[in-house]
Amino acid sequence: MINVEEEIVPMSLFFKKQYNLKKLLAEQKNPQNNFKVISVVGTNGKGSTSNYIYKNLYKNNKSVGLFFSPAFIYHNERIQVNNQWIEDEILLKIIEDSKPLFEKYELTFFEIWTYIAIVYFNLKKIELAVVEAGIGGMKDATSLFENQIAVCLTSIGFDHTDVLGNKIENIIENKIKIVKNNNKIYTTINNYKYDDIFKSFVSNEIIYCEPTNNLTYQKYNQGIAKEVLKLFNIQFDANTNVPLGRQSVLKEDPNFIIDGCHNFNGAEELVKSIKDLDKYTILFASSKGRENSEMVAFLKSKCKEFYVTTFDHFKAWELNLVNEDNKVYDWKQFLNDNINKDILVCGSLYFIPLVYRWFMGGK
Repeated sequence: MINVEEEIVPMSLFFKKQYNLKKLLAEQKNPQNNFKVISVVGTNGKGSTSNYIYKNLYKNNKSVGLFFSPAFIYHNERIQVNNQWIEDEILLKIIEDSKPLFEKYELTFFEIWTYIAIVYFNLKKIELAVVEAGIGGMKDATSLFENQIAVCLTSIGFDHTDVLGNKIENIIENKIKIVKNNNKIYTTINNYKYDDIFKSFVSNEIIYCEPTNNLTYQKYNQGIAKEVLKLFNIQFDANTNVPLGRQSVLKEDPNFIIDGCHNFNGAEELVKSIKDLDKYTILFASSKGRENSEMVAFLKSKCKEFYVTTFDHFKAWELNLVNEDNKVYDWKQFLNDNINKDILVCGSLYFIPLVYRWFMGGK
């Protein structure tokens, strides 16, 4: 497996003004349409919902792929087929063989990974893929999958406003317009308040999904997965594991929990899910550009002790710009010193994997 800290696709290609994957795929006669696709969009819960659907399809003998991001520990996690991650040799060979195309079409980081997934899914001759959008929907690289059979729309909130806009109508339009043809849109009952906005952009049937009996925020994601699986006459398995970093309890008594709540809506749901949070010490770190995030004051008001920190990543926020007195400059030492307390480490999905690797490797 290839660690995410190893740069196999240039991170400098994150965003560009022009996106050219569509041109590349057209030149290759649109190989992304050789298999059916379930598109998953939303502000929070995309990875969990995708995982629930994918795992249950595989358990019921479907030839199925999964594409999601970001990777947690290994690059290979992003692209899976039938419960197996893409092999190192194949991943590296696809990248090496495709470099001239990446350069010719000046693909972005996410376009490159989307293309790798398409090549691999065709190599494995899958019949169906669960595909999580990167940012938004209709302008996302994953909108190029035309052989769509359903859309899942998870929670809706304000995130990536620099790309999607700062009005809820703009955000909804960008996400929901990924739908193709007359496909149904499956969303949580929590989004019913946006029904009029939905219908102003699409005429597709919208299925509002009831949550399951799960005690965490995953009940909404499970509810969507449960309804989608009915398309295949598959009963949802409530014991399906959720991906790492989603309210993952690494230790009990005292508790050590990690969660990638990287926006305000995610923080709200996390707070509702953890019992006796007022007894916890929270360590929080976010991404660049979010130094003034309202999450800081919100989380601080919900726990016993609150601290902010930063981490070694080019997307990490500038700690000195954060308006919070309790700053931690060595998060590993801080966690070592406080390991006998109930701890919640949360924030950026680029930070949480670092904490997980530290914890599993010994303190």
